[in-house]
Amino acid sequence: MTHNLSHSLSKLGYSHAWCVDFEFMALSGHKPHPVCMVAKCLITGEVIRLWGDGMSVCPFDVTPDNLFIAYYASAETSCFDVLGWPRPCRMLDLFTEFRCLNNGVGSGHGNGLIGALLYYGLPTIGGEEKDAMRDLIMGGSPWSDDQAAQIVAYCESDVDALGALLGAMLPVLVYPPSRFGQALLRGRYMAAVGIVENNGVPVDVDLRSQLVTHWARIKLGLIDAVDADFGVYMDGKFVRAKFEAFLMANNIPWPCLPSGGLALDDDTFRSQARAYPVISPLRELRHSLGQLRLNELSIGPDGRNRTLLSTFRAKTGRNQPSNSRFIFGPSVWIRHLIKPAPGRAIAYIDWSSQEIAIAGALSGDNALWEAYASGDPYIAFAKQAGLAPADATKKSHPDIRNACKAIVLGVNYGMGPESIAAQSGIHIDSARELLRLHRGTYRVFWRWAEENVDRALLGMPLETVFGWRIHFPPGCQADINGRSILNWPMQSHGAEMMRLGLSMAVEAGFMICAPIHDALMLEAPIDQIEEQAQAVAEIMAQASEIVLGPGKRCRSDIKIVRYPDRFEDEARGSVMFARVMALLKAAQNDRE
Repeated sequence: MTHNLSHSLSKLGYSHAWCVDFEFMALSGHKPHPVCMVAKCLITGEVIRLWGDGMSVCPFDVTPDNLFIAYYASAETSCFDVLGWPRPCRMLDLFTEFRCLNNGVGSGHGNGLIGALLYYGLPTIGGEEKDAMRDLIMGGSPWSDDQAAQIVAYCESDVDALGALLGAMLPVLVYPPSRFGQALLRGRYMAAVGIVENNGVPVDVDLRSQLVTHWARIKLGLIDAVDADFGVYMDGKFVRAKFEAFLMANNIPWPCLPSGGLALDDDTFRSQARAYPVISPLRELRHSLGQLRLNELSIGPDGRNRTLLSTFRAKTGRNQPSNSRFIFGPSVWIRHLIKPAPGRAIAYIDWSSQEIAIAGALSGDNALWEAYASGDPYIAFAKQAGLAPADATKKSHPDIRNACKAIVLGVNYGMGPESIAAQSGIHIDSARELLRLHRGTYRVFWRWAEENVDRALLGMPLETVFGWRIHFPPGCQADINGRSILNWPMQSHGAEMMRLGLSMAVEAGFMICAPIHDALMLEAPIDQIEEQAQAVAEIMAQASEIVLGPGKRCRSDIKIVRYPDRFEDEARGSVMFARVMALLKAAQNDRE
């Protein structure tokens, strides 16, 4: 602790500034089990060391004049939650700020605490020593007195490192003055995430167990059922030559690797399935067979899916939880395993056409915002562009609406006329004309979008209204993907909306089970679910207006599932889930 650091924190209005670190055991799917905690106040010099049962009472105030500093703060607040301690009002997470400062350029040593310390030239223990201490902690009790002392000392070393790191980072966190408030907003989200990760998502563990038992048989059945329309498998294996023949027969272009071979990774299949929906069942099958490991879903003894949400990992600031551990990560049909317990219900509340709302509001394009506000931005575009009469509806002009939908959505992803034509089933010349009309109808949006790409090409950062930024280092402009830059403001501001909405909902006392891209999952008693879902939807609307500006609210759709029903994604995954259930039933009957 230095006098300058203490003075700077006091000037910010804090009576205490606690660097906090917990050591805990964290088994897959379980809530954390705190082992010890060390906290040091950078203003008063107080030190608190707690072990085991000594953590039964929160040792400090969590009022707004008490600042808490952590590195990946959701781990600390999840321990607060388990111990029954009140959540801190003011949290500063040096992980999120280090990630923000280096987003797009990298730190050279990773984004962990050791990497941040090395970046600033600060002393740190070695990675091997850190791994050894983690192994000792995860090995569980009983620990000898000497081992306990080692664990507390290791915890304290991280707290000391936090103080040193804050001293190095504080000058860039307080200038301009608004930046510190933005950092606290991100810390506020991390404080809420710790509670959400503890809540977890309710899962039908009995069905999951049955699927695991019969998965080998089910996989073969899925291949037979889905491949009947493609003919690209032989003896249970995907055959590249057969797939090439299918593509040629159906006149579907496909991206290639530098070697000339077809790109067969899941990202390519996902984007191609978006452009050519006929591919979707095959993509779902490959995703299920290649990546799905039902026994890897991180499920605790209480039947709840809990896993690290990996906050801020994406360049847009979105979460990136493990695809194998998070129930929303694997194939879409797996979501059908989500099922509330007796007497309980869940609500899936998602922002409707979120990216269109963001594009219209932030670009200042009144025509685009009016299209969103109409409730159907696709038919609105058709009317604005002169493609449909003023009284046109989704029912009266379905073909025109579908073509316009492909354009409106495709633009946000930077899709070209070829992909848009394939997705909408229209001729490429028609797609080019629709793109021309979109540019002419929403001139303000396109000027704003192209200015963002120009900034990137000039090596200038892009930044959200709350200060999450991405950097484009000089010399790397040749590697800039114009499509991703076009979409970055929409995705990053969508992340801001989600973070703020989740924080507000948790602070209001609602049980949020998970954030899912542009949605929140709420759990409540059956007799309260409708009222609570409406309240959370209103919170999400408020959060969107805070991000987008006065009068710019993003509406939400609500889907409620009550016990004994299960979560269903009717638009995606339902066909595959029905196939899986039929195959499971056949496998169980054969076994009997």
